[in-house]
Amino acid sequence: MLRKHIIIIILFASTALVGLTITQSLFISNLFQVGKEQHDHRVDVALQEVIDDLIAANNEDITFSEKPLEKFTSEEITLFSVIDTALLEKLLAKYIDFHRLNSVYEYAIIKTSNDSVLHASKAVISKSMKKEAHEACLSCLWQEEYFHLEVYFPSKQKEVLVEMSAWLIGTGIFIFLLILTFLYVIKTIIRQKKLSEIKNDFINNMTHEFKTPISTISLASEVLLQTDAESSIDRVKKYSRIIFDENTRMRVQVERVLQVARLDRDEFSLTKSEFDLHQLVRDTVQNLCFEQCEEETTINYHLDASQSNLNADEMHIKNVVVNLVDNAFKYSNKGTRISIYTQNQNKGIKLTIEDNGIGLSQDSTRHIFDKFYRVPTGNIHNVKGFGIGLYYVKNMVTAHGGEIEVQSELNKGSSFNVYLPLDTPI
Repeated sequence: MLRKHIIIIILFASTALVGLTITQSLFISNLFQVGKEQHDHRVDVALQEVIDDLIAANNEDITFSEKPLEKFTSEEITLFSVIDTALLEKLLAKYIDFHRLNSVYEYAIIKTSNDSVLHASKAVISKSMKKEAHEACLSCLWQEEYFHLEVYFPSKQKEVLVEMSAWLIGTGIFIFLLILTFLYVIKTIIRQKKLSEIKNDFINNMTHEFKTPISTISLASEVLLQTDAESSIDRVKKYSRIIFDENTRMRVQVERVLQVARLDRDEFSLTKSEFDLHQLVRDTVQNLCFEQCEEETTINYHLDASQSNLNADEMHIKNVVVNLVDNAFKYSNKGTRISIYTQNQNKGIKLTIEDNGIGLSQDSTRHIFDKFYRVPTGNIHNVKGFGIGLYYVKNMVTAHGGEIEVQSELNKGSSFNVYLPLDTPI
């Protein structure tokens, strides 16, 4: 999949996700407004039922007319002669509970003309109550002046949100899961694209690595086919040696690929034996240096571990050292300087291989142990390999119960630190 196709997919998916989130947010906002309106309607119905019950209660004893009541003189009649505040509280509690409204509320009887408070459930009436209170006219109970009943629910919005809680939680969970799924899919696409590129590079590198020995073997074989009785035995030996060496080189490369395949299938096993790591390091570096060292190459040994005997798989540990030292040779410029340190640490031994080579960027350091990963060098194929050496090293060190880390700075060199227990766990 091309890079631009991935970008287009990400843009379309991101736009759809953002659009869905905004649409859902607007829907929830409208639903919240509808919830508040329904709450207000239930409050209005409850207040009307309270007034109706107050009228019914008063009609049992008093009949309103334009003439003063017989029980009181006109000077004695007040609003509270026809409104029993205790009954009012009971009726409010009854109908608020009946209509499933919050039991926490404030109420007051207000004189309409000047907003003065005649009676209230609390001594202090807040300004918010004045602004968002629900009103019910009391003129049907008292006709001399205008009064009204105000009821205020301080946790009205909270109550509406609680009623919507199941919807809000469900919506939030599904949107969150959708975002996680989107991010996972995008990450998977990018990872698969990167993996595809790495595999393509691996195939190209493998083709390049095999092309040279195959061509060499082909030329040497062609020369041998043209030999006759007069050809010198030395000439035959020379080209036979070339064929043998190139064949060995290819066999080693194939064996490396097969090793990685066995690692992936967990088909390898460790054959433990006791050996001296210091001696193994010296012998391995000497053999590698015989093949690759130039006159300007310097090897410094600082083998300070007092306990250097390991109970581990000698072959695999040797391959670990070979890969690390070989990389130090490959990725160094002229004047190569390699320092090898050992020290005992936590019932084990720490092996450090340090070079003054080209170093690694931060991005390369994060991926250096990934399978098939090779440090980018543009179109220049001046370093041979398949990108499986450090992947193998990481797996072998882990299989021995050890750890490996890399410290590197671009154009200044790298340092690989390997910790191995003295006795490898089975």
